[in-house]
Amino acid sequence: MPESYLSAPSASREIARPTGSSDVIRRLWEQFRDTWRQIAGRISFWTVVAAAVCLSTIYYFVFAESMYDSTTIISVQNKSATSSSVLSGVLGSAAGGSQVEQLYQYIISPDMLKLLDRKFHLRKIYASEERNPFWRLWWPSSDDSFLKFYQNMVDIQPDTTDSLLTIDVLDYDSHRAQAIAQEIVAQAQKFINGQSAVMQAQTMKFARDELGNAVKAVEAAKLPYDQSVAEIRLSAAQTALATSTGTANQQQVFIIPVSTPSYPTDTTHPERLLDIGGIALVVAIAYAVGFLMWANVQDHRNA
Repeated sequence: MPESYLSAPSASREIARPTGSSDVIRRLWEQFRDTWRQIAGRISFWTVVAAAVCLSTIYYFVFAESMYDSTTIISVQNKSATSSSVLSGVLGSAAGGSQVEQLYQYIISPDMLKLLDRKFHLRKIYASEERNPFWRLWWPSSDDSFLKFYQNMVDIQPDTTDSLLTIDVLDYDSHRAQAIAQEIVAQAQKFINGQSAVMQAQTMKFARDELGNAVKAVEAAKLPYDQSVAEIRLSAAQTALATSTGTANQQQVFIIPVSTPSYPTDTTHPERLLDIGGIALVVAIAYAVGFLMWANVQDHRNA
């Protein structure tokens, strides 16, 4: 019998043998590396920068929405009961850094957002399908996502040295941007007034309680020595009450608008040309750093 008949079945079995998954992965990886080498060989510095400028230009001029910025500045003041002039008594003195920080945290808090959402329906506005798909509240049911989006729409710069807060409110509508800024200032004033009332109440409560205990001690004293000690305590409590009244007056914190919320007539965000230039600069620096690192790796391999 010819040898060709004997070898034919084995040859056919080798041809029909299925290729293993490891061989497929290896071939795909080799094809990917070859393709990447071809692409990398044609990519230059200017190609990368031009691509970044092109993509960012498409985003900023096609997708990015223009937003209005309403700005206001408020000053947190303490009422000064010991001021020597009438003007100082009216205006008070700069509040401490802790009070400015408390007000800052309140403005960006969920409590403030609930009040604003109830009045302006911000959750619905931010999640609208009309908004920029790259700058939209995609999970409106998530309170955390809603809060983060709101915090990106409100920029606050606290100055604890001069007790000032600069508030910038971004919105798609100029009237609504100003209205939101006005509401933030109004709610901030209510918050500060409430804090002042709590501090005053606590200060006066302690002094009145001490005075009441001193009066009871005088009434309960039977011996002359006990009587004199109780009267001294009563006198001290009366003095402390008068001092606490002055201290409570000094604890009155209030807000003075340095500048009322502005009505924006032109959109200022995003700053398209400036942002595109910044992206091009960052990409250029990243490319240069990556190229130097890659060249250093290649030099070590060749060495």
